[in-house]
Amino acid sequence: MTRKSNIKIRLLQQAPEHFAQVAAWHHQECERQGLQSTLAIRQQRLLLHVQQNVLPKTIVALDGDQLVGCVSLVNYSYRTDSSVLIPSNSAAVWLSNLYVTSEQRQRGIGNLLIEAAKKYAADFGANELWLSAAEFTDYYQKRDWEIVRKTRLGGRPVNVMRIALKSLAVIETQPLNKIATA
Repeated sequence: MTRKSNIKIRLLQQAPEHFAQVAAWHHQECERQGLQSTLAIRQQRLLLHVQQNVLPKTIVALDGDQLVGCVSLVNYSYRTDSSVLIPSNSAAVWLSNLYVTSEQRQRGIGNLLIEAAKKYAADFGANELWLSAAEFTDYYQKRDWEIVRKTRLGGRPVNVMRIALKSLAVIETQPLNKIATA
């Protein structure tokens, strides 16, 4: 049984040997949701996550050398009607692709990934994070995410959610982009 204290959090660009598996997980999730995708498209989009740009970025959780989870931060252009409080500017940052291997679930790894993503976003000045969830809304609500709107995305009903990041200023940890790969 893995203990949370054994889990290391890294940017995917610091653990490039796990690129193929993360792309496969992203593709698998797209297929599960009924979205049109190919593994080649997922790999192409994920290449942007390992560049030196602030976003998009993927964060991975490692148990030793074993990849056990990931989460991404992206800029989405979200099309909706004007009654929704979703930012239309390019500064909106979205949490996406949270995944933990089935044998590692219920051990706090998802929480570690979400907190690392929140910290990374706060470090570069984001004030809030957004996500869309077709499932697991309760999981996010228990972690202080609020439902802003119920809508449809890709033909599926989803909850658009957000969380403020301002309270993270009190956390004194090393920024993810400065963590050594050792």
